[in-house]
Amino acid sequence: MAKYKTEFKTKVVKEYLEGKISYRELAKKYSIQDSSAVRTWVNAYESQGYDGLKVKRKNNNYSLDFKLNVVDLYLTGEMSYQSLANELKINNPSIIARWVTEFREEGIEGLKAKKRGRPSNMPSTDKNKNLKNKNSKVKEDLSELEKLRKENYYLQME
Repeated sequence: MAKYKTEFKTKVVKEYLEGKISYRELAKKYSIQDSSAVRTWVNAYESQGYDGLKVKRKNNNYSLDFKLNVVDLYLTGEMSYQSLANELKINNPSIIARWVTEFREEGIEGLKAKKRGRPSNMPSTDKNKNLKNKNSKVKEDLSELEKLRKENYYLQME
């Protein structure tokens, strides 16, 4: 469950936009741990409206091309993470920061989708592997049988 409801965020943002109170004072007034949360809400509201404050219930999977374009825009342009996020309708600018860091450390490989979850401890029991082994054994047996037949034929001829 989200820590703060969308209606609460909207109330705080509108109070800030009225211009009477600062981020820090709002955070203190409403017992919000960090004033940067209020700043993020205001920025999201200004760029995306009410939808920017909604909690997204699904994870967005961004394509490799999209990530490369965003990283390229950041590295070549003079835009901040926040302004890029606002322009591209990405709710969290730290995602772009992570993409840039991964790109700098690992190159394009860092932006590719990674396998998620805990690795399996079970030994791999590939049923196809067993079939392949059986098929190769049968082929070996047939070739051995063929060799023995040829040898037998030559011995009979002698």
